[in-house]
Amino acid sequence: MSGDLMFQDEIRTKVRLAYRAIPQGAGRPVAERFYSEAELSSVPECAVDWALGVGNPVRHAGISPGDVVLDIGCGGGIDSILAAGRVGPGGRVIGLDMLPEMCARARDAAGEAGVVARCEFMVGLMEDIPLPDASVDVVVSNGVINLSPRKSRALSEIARVLTPGGRFCVADLTVEDDLPAEVLTSDAAWAGCVSGALSERVFRRKLDHAGLAGVEISERVAFGIEDVGLYPLFTPDVLDLMSRAIPEDRRGGVAVGVIVHAVAAEL
Repeated sequence: MSGDLMFQDEIRTKVRLAYRAIPQGAGRPVAERFYSEAELSSVPECAVDWALGVGNPVRHAGISPGDVVLDIGCGGGIDSILAAGRVGPGGRVIGLDMLPEMCARARDAAGEAGVVARCEFMVGLMEDIPLPDASVDVVVSNGVINLSPRKSRALSEIARVLTPGGRFCVADLTVEDDLPAEVLTSDAAWAGCVSGALSERVFRRKLDHAGLAGVEISERVAFGIEDVGLYPLFTPDVLDLMSRAIPEDRRGGVAVGVIVHAVAAEL
C-alpha cells in the first residue's frame, strides 16, 4: 500500500463509476457524524446530502478572511461552502473534482448558500491541478488523497500550488496493517477510502518528500466495520466480506481517520 500504483486509469474509472452510482441523500448520516448542528444549518441540504468525507478539515485548517482555499475532491460542496464562510468576501474558494456533475452540484449549493461569488468549481485531477504555482494559501481535502493511484504526484502538486508557508489540512484514512487480499481488491473498499489508504508513517514520508514540512496529526478516530457501513459504497455484501475476512480483533479498527497538517516550504 505504500507505493504509487499501476493501472491508474482503471482505478480512476472504478472510482468515477462508484461515486456516480451513489444516490442523493446518502451522505446525510456521514455529515451528522462529523459536522456540528451549527455547521450543518449553515449549508444547504443538497450539499449535506452528498457529504461523504471522513472528517471535518475546514474546522481545523485555520482559514482566515482573505485566504485563497483549494478544496480537493470537493464533491457536493459542503467543505467548500464552509470554507467560503471563513474566507469572507475578500477571499476565494476553489473546488476541484474529477466529476463534472459534482462540480455542478457544488456550484448550485454555493449559489443557494449565497457564497457563489467567492467560489469557483473546476473539473480536474489532484495529480494535475489546473492552477498556477504558489496560488493558494490553504489546501483542504476530505477522504480523497487515499483515492489517488499516484499519491506522491498528488502531494507534489499540492506543494506546488501552495504559497510559501501555505497550509495543508486534510482529513483522510490511514491503515496500519495490511488488509486481507479480498478487501484490498474490492472496488467498493477502494472507492470507500479503505483499500488505498496509506499507513501514517508512509503518509508522513510522502508529505516530506513532496516538500510539505511540520507534519502534525491533530485527530485520530478509529473506523470499524460498523462505521464504514455508514457509507453507501459499502453494500451489505461488501460488509459481509469484510466481517469474514478481517479478524475479529481488528473489526473495530479497520482504519483510522486522521486530520493531517503540514506547511509548504518557505522560499
